Amino acid sequence: MSMRATSIVFAIPFLAVGVVGPGVVSARPETPVFSVNADGDDARWQPRTYVSYRTPRPVIVDGNLDEEIWWSAEWSDPFVFISAPLLWPSPHPIEPQDTRMAMVWDDENLYVAIRLQEENVWGRLTKRDTVIYNDNDIEMFLDPSGDGADYFEIEMNALNTMWDMFHDKEYHRASALDAFYDIAGLRHAVAVHGTLNYHHDRDVGWTVEIQWPWKAIGEHAGDNPVPPVRGTVMRVDFSRVQYPADYSGLSAGPMQSQSGDWLWSPLGGLYDVHHPEMWGRVVFTDSLSGFEHIDVDMEGWSKLYEPPSPPQLSSQDLDEMVYLPECTLTLGPDPSDGVHSPAHEVKVGAFWMDKYEVTVERFTRFLNSGVSDEFYSGYMADPDYCGILREGSKYRIVPGREQYPVVFVTYDAALAYAGWAGKKLPTEAQWERAARGPEGRTYPWGQEPPDPGYCNADFWFGGSTPVGSFPKGVSPEGIHDLGGNAKEWCLDLYRSYPGGERMVFLGEKEPFIYEPPVNELFVIRGGGWTKQLPNIRAAYRGADSRSRKFIALGFRCVKE
Repeated sequence: MSMRATSIVFAIPFLAVGVVGPGVVSARPETPVFSVNADGDDARWQPRTYVSYRTPRPVIVDGNLDEEIWWSAEWSDPFVFISAPLLWPSPHPIEPQDTRMAMVWDDENLYVAIRLQEENVWGRLTKRDTVIYNDNDIEMFLDPSGDGADYFEIEMNALNTMWDMFHDKEYHRASALDAFYDIAGLRHAVAVHGTLNYHHDRDVGWTVEIQWPWKAIGEHAGDNPVPPVRGTVMRVDFSRVQYPADYSGLSAGPMQSQSGDWLWSPLGGLYDVHHPEMWGRVVFTDSLSGFEHIDVDMEGWSKLYEPPSPPQLSSQDLDEMVYLPECTLTLGPDPSDGVHSPAHEVKVGAFWMDKYEVTVERFTRFLNSGVSDEFYSGYMADPDYCGILREGSKYRIVPGREQYPVVFVTYDAALAYAGWAGKKLPTEAQWERAARGPEGRTYPWGQEPPDPGYCNADFWFGGSTPVGSFPKGVSPEGIHDLGGNAKEWCLDLYRSYPGGERMVFLGEKEPFIYEPPVNELFVIRGGGWTKQLPNIRAAYRGADSRSRKFIALGFRCVKE
């Protein structure tokens, strides 16, 4: 599960055409050499962190990256396969090519530089706001507020063709992106180091430069100060889409069915970049890039906490359910999406809820009871994040993983387990009744904001923790882990609350985006060990497709 640390030297001969917007061409005869270290990951996993330093002067955006500021800037680790650190199924056969980024800032702009090694640089798409990922491209995702809502996406190819867009929330929560959104004041440039669309020689690659005004970013920064101050954190990721090329004709063409994705901060088994909780973090410092001391505090901003001592739970303990009497309560508003999920009153009948999330041990019993193998996922075999091994027709548990919450469970697998156990999945109203109570608590434990004593969230511990590890975070009724650890499937389809605007799903406004329809989504509650802190609130509504398998997605059951 670990990636070996390497030291890589990346040389770019600037002997090529630089595409700097329509009709502008530049060339450089120099050969800069960058030496960058790539460090590895271990079983306790966090998204990558990048510290962005100030630039003492504005950056000239021409794509060449030959200014002193980029020589002194800290370059990122190489991009890695999208699903790392989980590589099941086996990674894509396309060999990754070295890709790195750097970011600096001043009071007016965020500046981004990207280097892409590519032996044959090609591009075909020249129309703005078209589907750029049909070419080899580089994509940047920026969530200024860090809460997963209101984030930007830009895509560029080697022809400097831009597609900038805006998402009010994630695809898996029924976002219909604004595909024709234009980021005010955005400037961008590409330099090609080799020959463009000529595959009879060997190119070095292409470089990208972006100037992004803080004024445009600040429109969706929430409580974050813009321009940033020392310690401001935003969520960011970069994705490189790469196709193997067919060189049999006069010009190279992509083999469309075989694209691969390489990301700066990978997604832990996901193949969908639109999960901002998994993105890396950019931490801003007011120290000058290359001219002042290293900001040690900001460089060490991302840290892992030691997990709490696991509780000693018996089999009888894990079978316990908590009785919740009938009550009337207010559901919502979802703090991240009040437009579709406003507050409304509901009456919830009495029911029993599992005191703990379903564990690896309990789910393994279910798998060994003769049920369909379709309820098992190969991801579950990972010993660091789940720990269920398939051996012939039987399943066994990696020692020590018995009382961790089972994850990588699809909606149908959770539904089948609940039926096997003589229970049901909770309705969304039942789940929120358990987490908020009739009094409308902000968090399952009360009003105090989350910290590592209350719950497992925001990658604090680098993985899940045994169920019941946070007695401080138990609900007043005695239910554990309703905030953090594993997200939890609910029975209901994800739809607008009464009085809310109708949800618009991907493809309804942008029919030119040929993606599978995403209109059957099921409710997910409870945040998870990967989830941003604002989304640990008990009224927050998550959702995903029924086939989703995720490193922090499990469930618990109810009886009526």
